[in-house]
Amino acid sequence: MTATGPDSLRLELLVPERVRTGERVVIRLGLQNVGPRSVDLYLRGRTPTFDVVVARTTGDVIWRRLEGEIILAIVHLRPLAPGERLEAEVVWDQRSNAGEPVGAGRYRVQGLLLVEGEPRRTPSTSLRIAGADE
Repeated sequence: MTATGPDSLRLELLVPERVRTGERVVIRLGLQNVGPRSVDLYLRGRTPTFDVVVARTTGDVIWRRLEGEIILAIVHLRPLAPGERLEAEVVWDQRSNAGEPVGAGRYRVQGLLLVEGEPRRTPSTSLRIAGADE
């Protein structure tokens, strides 16, 4: 799923459509400047900080990558040249932030880039966790 903002930045989220119960879920996030000019990003933390949110189809959040993490209040200026891309890979072990296995079912996944002010968000995308008998 991709979202392009008014400043020519494209935020992408790549999630497998289906995984089996217990498999690691590899989630990739990317930010690319698709415009003809450099764009200044005002990022939170020392390095680009991407978050991932996994929720049930009811909207109940079960896992947040940055849950309980301390994000420095530092704002880091990062110019992004035309065509330049930032990427991050996150691995989710199918456990809630409380440490419980989440089980088979359908989930919604959304990526966020923490910037000064409101985070940039991808549209949410569907992930199906298939049980062992499927």
